[in-house]
Amino acid sequence: MATEFTLTPQPVRTTVATKQPIQQSLDVSRFDIADLLLYVAALEGTSSPTATIRIITGMQIDSEDGWVVLGTFSVVSVTNTAQALRVTGPMKFIRWEVSSLTGTTPAVTFLISGMLRQN
Repeated sequence: MATEFTLTPQPVRTTVATKQPIQQSLDVSRFDIADLLLYVAALEGTSSPTATIRIITGMQIDSEDGWVVLGTFSVVSVTNTAQALRVTGPMKFIRWEVSSLTGTTPAVTFLISGMLRQN
């Protein structure tokens, strides 16, 4: 049985590489698989802006120590696009990270949701 989730309750807009606040991490300890859907509502800037968004996982939400990359979406270079990503073997928590944002005065606005599954 699958459980629906939203990692971004409302659209997230950022102008710098950043991470989801650690306190907003999602507890996925009961699940083995996450099917994620990234929707990029806007990609702004000049000089061919791009964004790299990934999912990170960790065992605790008390510090940034021990968080590792679970999966990375393809580099985003256009607005109004969606892409899926399946990740397996998450630790206790997951959250998003904009690991790269390039171009002149770039900004990206996105949403992430999906389904959590048990093997």
